[in-house]
Amino acid sequence: MVDLFFQTMEQLEPVLRAGNLEACEKTVVEKIRHLPRSPFDLSIEVDISNDPTDAAMAFDGFLETEAKRTRIAAAYTEMNGFYINPRLWFCDFFAYTSYGGHGDYDWLSDWQSERFPSYTIRGMEALQAVYASSAFREESFEDNERLSSLLVVIKFQKFIKRAAAQMTMLRFPLLATAHDFDFIAEFGPGNLNPSPDSRRS
Repeated sequence: MVDLFFQTMEQLEPVLRAGNLEACEKTVVEKIRHLPRSPFDLSIEVDISNDPTDAAMAFDGFLETEAKRTRIAAAYTEMNGFYINPRLWFCDFFAYTSYGGHGDYDWLSDWQSERFPSYTIRGMEALQAVYASSAFREESFEDNERLSSLLVVIKFQKFIKRAAAQMTMLRFPLLATAHDFDFIAEFGPGNLNPSPDSRRS
């Protein structure tokens, strides 16, 4: 039996590496719509309502604080394990003195930054209620839930990309995903504006 969730991530890996989050989102939405209807279809409709400018300011505050302590070579933001923590969705910030690339993500667990306040994610409360309901434990909805979770991650990455474009302290790679996901986007000073190809997607 093919695992639809892992098959989809593998299919989208080169698209993600190319920075085309719009195409990633479109593909996952299409796959969700081809499944039997479920409460997790709500993931298509909801989105993060935070102001990207506000997130950029929060991240800049973190980077400015850490830059006084050490030289930063990479940064990372991770959404919490939202699918098992539906009450509150948020992300944390991490900084590193070296950049480890995409070959092996073990380096992301060894950050050099100090604790910084989490950033609360708003706008998807209706979907959070679905994750908190019995639908999350319904076996027949497993594919729906897992693809919806991947869609949440992509929407988070799109939000971080918009915020990163407004960060004044970002001069190195910034990686973004959710806890337990190896589906990791990278942003930086040179790749925050969509290419003509991605705008046509």
